[in-house]
Amino acid sequence: QVLLKQKRKPNCYVKIYSSGKVYIVGCKSEADCMTAARTIARRVQKTMNKENDVVRIRNYKVCNVLATCRMPFGIKIEELAQQYPAQSQYEPELSVGLVWRSQDPKATLRIHTTGSITVTGASSESDVMRSIEMMYPIVRKFRCAMRHRTEPKRNRPPRKRAAPSSMGGPSAKRPMGAALSGSGLIGNKVYFSDEDDIYDEDDLLDDDDL
Repeated sequence: QVLLKQKRKPNCYVKIYSSGKVYIVGCKSEADCMTAARTIARRVQKTMNKENDVVRIRNYKVCNVLATCRMPFGIKIEELAQQYPAQSQYEPELSVGLVWRSQDPKATLRIHTTGSITVTGASSESDVMRSIEMMYPIVRKFRCAMRHRTEPKRNRPPRKRAAPSSMGGPSAKRPMGAALSGSGLIGNKVYFSDEDDIYDEDDLLDDDDL
């Protein structure tokens, strides 16, 4: 069984399992994560009426730190993948970014052509900074002009409506109660008049032909 809880100060999500394990996700810093862990421990202590007992946090550790940054230039990830095939993985059919796996410090970096880098899998804030400092001189060799995700909209001239035709276009109107003098198009409807039903005697079928 698991209990989900959302905290406001600090803002995070908490998962409490019946086995006693607690997972905290969404904190902005390691200090906020420790504060949230202590708050949850005290709240569980009060809920279970264990205020006179000693409650301690055991096996506390940071499992994953996620961070993002943006370089002041674009990155040619195609050339970067060709130059470092062992450390990088680039499959444009599956993802638009290049995946770089760092061993020291242990972290995974996702690099985009816009210069955006996302770091995941680090165990501390210092490991995040070390991975960025290690990656900066490498991506600097493959820098290019900044690439924007969306291009500016082009100013298109306004469309001009076609003038109504003599047969009566979409803007043509017929007064109410006016009789039709023949077949024609009024609005989006086609009208047929009995005056157009003119047959020749040769076109009519005899009773013997039926």
